[in-house]
Amino acid sequence: MPFKIALLVLYFLVGQATMEDVKFKFNGFQSADLSLNGIAGITSSGLLKLTNATKQGVGQAFYPSPINFKNSNGSAFSFSTSFVFAIEPQYPDLSGHGIAFVLAPTRGLPGARASRYLGLFNERNDGNSSNHVFAVELDTIQDNEFLDINPNHVGIDINSMKSVKSEPAGYYANGNGVLRNLTLYSGKPMQVWVEYDGLAKKISVTLAPLYANKPNTSLLSLLYDLSPILKQTMYVGFSSSTGSAQTSHYVLGWSFKVNGISEGLDPSRLPKVPRIGPKEKSKFLTIGLPTISLVLLLTAISGMAYYMRRKKKYAEELEDWELEYGPHRFKLYDHGTDPQTTHVVGTLGYLAPEHSRTGRATTSTDVYAFGAFLLEVACGRRPIEQLAPTEDIILVDWVFSHWTRGEILQAVDSKLGNEYVKEEVELVLKLGLICSNSDAVARPNMQQILLCLERTVALPELSSLRISRAGITFAHGEGFDEFIMSRPSSASKAFTYSSSVADSLLSGGR
Repeated sequence: MPFKIALLVLYFLVGQATMEDVKFKFNGFQSADLSLNGIAGITSSGLLKLTNATKQGVGQAFYPSPINFKNSNGSAFSFSTSFVFAIEPQYPDLSGHGIAFVLAPTRGLPGARASRYLGLFNERNDGNSSNHVFAVELDTIQDNEFLDINPNHVGIDINSMKSVKSEPAGYYANGNGVLRNLTLYSGKPMQVWVEYDGLAKKISVTLAPLYANKPNTSLLSLLYDLSPILKQTMYVGFSSSTGSAQTSHYVLGWSFKVNGISEGLDPSRLPKVPRIGPKEKSKFLTIGLPTISLVLLLTAISGMAYYMRRKKKYAEELEDWELEYGPHRFKLYDHGTDPQTTHVVGTLGYLAPEHSRTGRATTSTDVYAFGAFLLEVACGRRPIEQLAPTEDIILVDWVFSHWTRGEILQAVDSKLGNEYVKEEVELVLKLGLICSNSDAVARPNMQQILLCLERTVALPELSSLRISRAGITFAHGEGFDEFIMSRPSSASKAFTYSSSVADSLLSGGR
C-alpha cells in the first residue's frame, strides 16, 4: 500500500510539472489538435478560420487540454504567447467585430454572444467577477456602451468587454518613439505578443506587421495581478464574432509557453491569407493607357491634317531644297492677329522647335506635342495666346514663370475651382514642362512618361533647376533614365530649358 501511495504521489508530481511546463507552437494548423466551437474551422491550407460568411456568428478555438496557471501558493505563473492574425472584411470599410486571445475556465464559454461581445460574454454576465476571464481584444468596432476609444484598437479585458486599458492599434518601430498606425481589418497579417510577468504582476501587449521585428516598446503595459482572476487550471485560445458585416477572422500561427518566453514563429512557413473579390486592376490599364492612346491619336490626326493643308497651300511656292526638308514658310507678323494666319500660329504651339526646322515628325516631337497638350488641358489656355501680354503669349513660358515664383498651381484653369486633386494637377503641370523642353535629347520617352503618370517612378524635381542668363539648367546624366531616378550626384551634362520658348518656336522659316 505505501508503494502505491508513493507511486500515485509521483504521478501527481510528474503531472503537475508537465502542466506547468506546457508549451506548443503551430506554424499553420493543418495537423493541429484544437477544440473548435461554433463556426470556426481549419482550411485546407492550414489557416485557422474563426469566422466565415455567417452573420451574427461566433467562432472559438482552444488548446484542448487544461493548463495549470498557479503555483502552490495560489500565485499566477508567468506566461507568454505570440500569434499571427489577419482580419479580412468583405467590404473594405465595413468590418466586424474582431478577435480576442482569451484565458477562460471552460473551452466553450457557454452563453457567449456574437457581435460586440466577441463570443466572450453576454448581456447578463458581462462585468461579473465570477467569469474568471482574461482577454486581449483586437476590436474593429467602436461601441460606446463599452467605452471603446475608436473602431480600431487593442484592449486588455478582465471579466468584461469594458477594457481595463486600451490603445489605438499601432506599433513603435525600434529606434524611435513614434507610433505607427496599423489597420486591424486591412487583411494584412500582423503579429501580437502577450506576456504576463508573474513576479512583477505586469501585463504587456505588443503589435507589429508580420515581417517586422518585435518592437522594444510595447503598445500596452498594465500593472495587474492576475492571481485572483485565473483559476488553478484554465483553457487558452481565441474567440471571434461577426455582426451584420461578413468578415473572415484568421489565425495563421500560434506559440505559447508557461513560465518562459514562447518560441518565435516562422513567417515563411505560415499559410497565406486568401484574397476576397477579384484582383484589383491597375489604374494605368483602365484609365491611363486609354487616355494617353486617345491623346496621341488625336495629336497625330491633327498634325497630319495640318501638314496636308500646309502642303497644299504652299505647294506652288516650294523651292528645290524644300522638297527634301519640307516647307519653312510661316506668316508670323502681328503674332497671328491676321485672320489668315491665326490658325498657323496657334498650331505652332504643338510643334517642337526641331519640327519647324526639319518638317519631320518624330517620337520626340510627339512627346513635345503631348507636353503642350497637358498644359492646355490643365491651364485652359492655347499654346500660343495671341491676345495675351507679350511675356505671356507662349503657354510654356507662362507656366514656367508661375513655377519660378513658387505658385505653379496658379496656372490651373480657374474654371476648375477647387474641384481637383492638387498633387495630380501639379504632376501634370510639371510633366508638361519637362515634355515641352526645347532640347529634344532631354525630353523623356513615352514609356518614361507613362511610368511617371502611374507613379511607378518619381517625377524629376523641378527644384533642381538653376536659373541663369543662359536659361535654366540642371545637372543631367546620360538620358532621362538617370534623371527620373533622382541621382544628381552622377550628373555630367548640362540639360538646358530655355525660358524663352517663343524664340525657338518663332525662329523657324524665313
